[in-house]
Amino acid sequence: MARESKGQTTMRDNLFDDSSVGVYLHLPFCDRICPYCDFAVVPARPLEAAVEARYLEGLQAELTARRSDFQGRSLATLYFGGGTPSIFRPESIRTLVEAVREAFPARRTDETETTLELNPSTLEEARLPEFREAGVNRLSIGIQSFDDDQLKRLGRAHRAPVARSTLSAARAAGFENLSIDLIFAGPGQNTTELGRDLDELLEWSPEHVSTYELTFEPETPFGKALAAGKMEACEEDRAADMIEQIESRLEGAGFERYEISSYARPGRRSNHNARYWQRQAVLGLGLGAHSMEARSEDRPHGARRANPRSLERWHAAVAANPSTVGEIESLSVETARGEAVFLALRQREGLNALRFEAEFGEPPRAFFGPEIRSAVDRGWLLEGAAGDLQLTAEGRLLADSVAAEFVAAEGNRSVGN
Repeated sequence: MARESKGQTTMRDNLFDDSSVGVYLHLPFCDRICPYCDFAVVPARPLEAAVEARYLEGLQAELTARRSDFQGRSLATLYFGGGTPSIFRPESIRTLVEAVREAFPARRTDETETTLELNPSTLEEARLPEFREAGVNRLSIGIQSFDDDQLKRLGRAHRAPVARSTLSAARAAGFENLSIDLIFAGPGQNTTELGRDLDELLEWSPEHVSTYELTFEPETPFGKALAAGKMEACEEDRAADMIEQIESRLEGAGFERYEISSYARPGRRSNHNARYWQRQAVLGLGLGAHSMEARSEDRPHGARRANPRSLERWHAAVAANPSTVGEIESLSVETARGEAVFLALRQREGLNALRFEAEFGEPPRAFFGPEIRSAVDRGWLLEGAAGDLQLTAEGRLLADSVAAEFVAAEGNRSVGN
């Protein structure tokens, strides 16, 4: 292994430490938990004021205690995820926005991407103007489908008319940056039904679209039904056809597929999600939240912190010592290398070989020669003259399998050491 020079160290620091931070706040409460959901969620029918107030107090305590770990950084993005964050009162969202901005002053507050996840409902629709006034400037709306039959099969609480009225209300409230979530390869869905979903989605002209193939996580009701033979997953070939159908329709309408599941109009990429893919600092607060800790001399590749997924365990941890909530994993060089490839290949630009070498001391082929040759030979990967790596159209259909080979290579290397 080549020894790192001072010049390499400086280049790495300049590449990976931009003196900014993204903040993620997990608001886990849901009026109804979808049968495919594997997120850290808590049923709340409705969300009681005392429960909301206690959770808000815990978030503020954790923010106050953890801000020193990211001291001096400017706020790049703020994201409210869940759960269903929009069942929180607008004044609670305002309190959190102001607290985060005070902890990490942004260079220009009006340009800070501040996203709130929202489910279609009449309650949340009525709150949209107040969310806008609270500082939210981007909505991620869980439409999932515009077909009532598909929504029923997915176990969603809303129906298509409410989805449409919520989208109309979002525009009326002044939101100019909307992201729509769409699930495909759902129970019994075919390409004709997906085509109708895409037709209507494009009529609403969102700035961003996230598309997710339905997955069956083992501990969810859908996962258990699949294991018991009571449900069937979409055939791989049909799912691949749907991926190609989505890409063709959205790119034909002016969207760029900038990440495996993400499409955006020019200038409308999700800056917050990109921080994870580019392995930048993210402070995660709340139940089940994950942080990407800032790089340091003793953690040159950063670290991950995972908060408890149990509400009472999280509250207890915050009460005991809010600065030490969650379990920390310092990333080994092997783990970091594997993830650098995996995450880069998910993105349109792919893996930058010079950036990779600046962090790890050698170009990608020095570590992954057999895996690169195999993927290139099978038509899944393009390798540029400088060693940059990018998935082909066929490779994007098999992105997880391609990336798994690189991650497995590092796992084997770690075991060998």
